Amino acid sequence: MNTSNKSIKKAYQQFFLGLLEGDGSIQVNHWRKRSLEFRIVIKLKYTYANYAMCAEIREQLGIMNLHIRRGFIIMVEDHRVGLLSIMAIIDKHGLLLTHKRRQYAFFKYCYNNKITSSEYVHIKDLKNSWFGFNSINDYSSDLLLEFSHWPNWLIGFTEAEGCFCIRSNGSHSFSISQKGGYEVLTAIKKTFKIPNKVRSTSRLYFLETYAGVVLQNICNFYSSPHVIGLLGEKQIQYKTFKMSLEKKKKLDK
Repeated sequence: MNTSNKSIKKAYQQFFLGLLEGDGSIQVNHWRKRSLEFRIVIKLKYTYANYAMCAEIREQLGIMNLHIRRGFIIMVEDHRVGLLSIMAIIDKHGLLLTHKRRQYAFFKYCYNNKITSSEYVHIKDLKNSWFGFNSINDYSSDLLLEFSHWPNWLIGFTEAEGCFCIRSNGSHSFSISQKGGYEVLTAIKKTFKIPNKVRSTSRLYFLETYAGVVLQNICNFYSSPHVIGLLGEKQIQYKTFKMSLEKKKKLDK
């Protein structure tokens, strides 16, 4: 990855958006029916690696406050300056999941128009029919692959939703899932040339592979010098996974 300060900051912005879409929420809440509260929150399992990652994001981008509560790291931004910084990042690069794009559109509409509490209740009663909402539709998987921030976004998203697994019988697998994310998972399938279909349950879409050649494609992607790389707990999981996979390949020769 280009190591200039500008390029590093850009990569962190893109990674942050993937993490936000995987494990975050963009919230507009009313406080005692008097005023609206705007918050952007990311919630992760507490580990030292995840905390170090969150602290590094805060250092690089100057956003989000960190809290540790009941075994979780809570990244929260509710200050006007921080919210405007995050909105600028989103507007520069763009969110990719449809439901997150809709969340943000509602958030931005309320924020920019200084919506009152009573107006907020009215808009919520309209459900999904308020101005502009229905025009936000899924990006196709091919279009997702054309976005310049797709690689670093995917790494941040993997930090939230991916899994590098070593099973008890020594087999290896990679999986990733998301509620309402069929096109995104299809784009991931195309990125790694995964032959398996994107499966669905009543709760989410799911993609998994055990194929050795595909797992090598996946390792090549996450270890590429052209991307930011995993930063938190998934980095530790990935390094263990990669070492085990390489050891298995040597034994199989």
